[in-house]
Amino acid sequence: MCCDGVLFHAVVLQAGDSPRALAALGLKIKRRRDAQFFHQPCRAHRDGSCTIYAQRPQRCRLFACRQLLGVAAGETTEAVALEKIREARARVARVNALLDRVAETNPRRALAQRYANAMTGPVEGDAIPARAELVVAMRELEALLARDFRTEAAETP
Repeated sequence: MCCDGVLFHAVVLQAGDSPRALAALGLKIKRRRDAQFFHQPCRAHRDGSCTIYAQRPQRCRLFACRQLLGVAAGETTEAVALEKIREARARVARVNALLDRVAETNPRRALAQRYANAMTGPVEGDAIPARAELVVAMRELEALLARDFRTEAAETP
């Protein structure tokens, strides 16, 4: 979920990352203020795998979600961590289904961006109750991600 746009909407490049080399690998590097970054979902994330794993940026190398850290520290079991991941993915699927009912959004954008876009326009008919459900579903998903997956605030360019 760190690469597919669920946990984060952008990855800020760090010292030692080569924007030119990452662009040559297919990442679309952007610049805002003094930061260089690329948006999530990552273009190198395909079928649940990183296609540039050996050359991935520093932020990607260093990030470990709370579930991975908990398993590594012996604070939780792999089975419990996998159950948390299944729960998060089910909540993401619910949010995506509601997004589809509320508004047309770009699936190549991070989930939070898609949600924000869906919430900006007018809504009518059957989409009205779906929007109310979407607000609750997104709030619950964000609480789960903050509690069980994110280890630090996402950097925003």
